[in-house]
Amino acid sequence: MKKWLLSLLLVVGLLTGCGADATNSNEEITDPIDVTMIISLDNDSERIVDEVLTVNDGAMLMDVLTERYDVEKTSDGFIEGLEGHSQDAPRYWFFDVNGEPSPVGAADVELSDGDEIHFDLHEWEG
Repeated sequence: MKKWLLSLLLVVGLLTGCGADATNSNEEITDPIDVTMIISLDNDSERIVDEVLTVNDGAMLMDVLTERYDVEKTSDGFIEGLEGHSQDAPRYWFFDVNGEPSPVGAADVELSDGDEIHFDLHEWEG
């Protein structure tokens, strides 16, 4: 009886450990899509993050960022820092969605399957 109970506990423990969420998110993935996330410095001269994330279809970019990365935001919701790298004049965070500058902030970007999001901290050239 004790061996059976011990075996059952061992199997349950192994299954629980193997069933850990590989997405590093607190949210359950019910409608999975893959999104490529790149975070770089100085016009992509150094990549800090370059990975494919599995998220829910329609997830908002800012939510994904704050769940998975170290994000510093202003009180207005603008990104000031990512992964320990803060902007300071004349260097600012810029981001592209599928190779195009985003016309909206990260809080308003709804993610779709295959999206490539690229944040880069570089000098403003305006």
